[in-house]
Amino acid sequence: MMKKKILFIYGQLNGGGAERVLLDILHNIDYSQNEVDLCQIIGGGTLIDEVPKEVNIISLWNGYTFSYKLAVRLSNILGCDYLFKRALKKKIIKSYDLEISFLEGFPLKIHAMMDTTAKKVTWVHCDLLRFPYTDSQFRAGEQLAAYNKMDTVVCVANDTKKAFEQRFPTCTSKVMVIYNPIDREKILKLSKAFTLNKNGLFAVITSGRLTLPKKMDRILRVAKRFKEERINVRFQIIGDGELKQELMEKRRQLDVEDMVEFLGFQKNPFPYIKQADMMFCCSGYEGFCLVICEAMCLGVPVVSTKTSGPIEILDNNQYGLLCEHDDKAMYEAVKRMYEDKELRDYYSRQGEKRILDFSPQIIVSGIDKL
Repeated sequence: MMKKKILFIYGQLNGGGAERVLLDILHNIDYSQNEVDLCQIIGGGTLIDEVPKEVNIISLWNGYTFSYKLAVRLSNILGCDYLFKRALKKKIIKSYDLEISFLEGFPLKIHAMMDTTAKKVTWVHCDLLRFPYTDSQFRAGEQLAAYNKMDTVVCVANDTKKAFEQRFPTCTSKVMVIYNPIDREKILKLSKAFTLNKNGLFAVITSGRLTLPKKMDRILRVAKRFKEERINVRFQIIGDGELKQELMEKRRQLDVEDMVEFLGFQKNPFPYIKQADMMFCCSGYEGFCLVICEAMCLGVPVVSTKTSGPIEILDNNQYGLLCEHDDKAMYEAVKRMYEDKELRDYYSRQGEKRILDFSPQIIVSGIDKL
């Protein structure tokens, strides 16, 4: 029997949630039935070595070269996609049964330039109605035209789907939901890679890029309230990003350097998450929120602001504690979890039950049907 030929389109594989989801999917595909290529707009990334050996990697550009920057400028300013199309023609020499752009924005834009007969599927990981961050990557009308070229639009949560349908109502008939897979066995194994000394402190951990949507400054203000109450809690932040220096300066200004620790990017964050007493997600918006599910895998109770993904995952406080976005509500939710061990134990058990709904086998079977 002929193998199904699949092409994934993405950018660099760095430390973000979508990249880790893509890797989990690639590690759970049946390669006896499928032949998979990964087209990177810019090659490489910190996680590139984790791509399965069965996957053939194609890089349109090997870095942020003059040629790449010129292609972006010509496309964005003049509407000329010649250099992008030339790179695609030169590098993509096979035909495929299925093409998947695995992220909204630039991967979708490149995907829409491909004039092929393959089934075209694209992924949406966030709320494009409230947070239309991709608009700057398209010319007027170009983003809708790109979605119109797709056969299927996959959203990672039901609220993400609703937001997409409101933003692009003419695409409603082609939208579906496939949750992100959570490879529990892999996470449990990686969490045992090394042990950490907690020094007896109650640890609140969060993980994510240090960018504006993640609202990491909220953690600093919550930590300040704990300090004013003379409650000795350790806040740990895993991740890197453009706001790191600004956040470190705010930490100094708020005088919480002894309470908030920046751990930087961690290729294996799971031992840090495992040792924590709770996970706190303070984002302004989330599509699916992978870090919440990773914490639940490890029995770590979760507090999260009310954004579309966490609301759906935590199911209105059934599997974790949700709070509003103001400083007082976040502080009170974290403090409640800190003070109530029975509540932490309850949500630890509930989270471990909930995570079974996102097993890779269930999710990849849905992708196989595309």
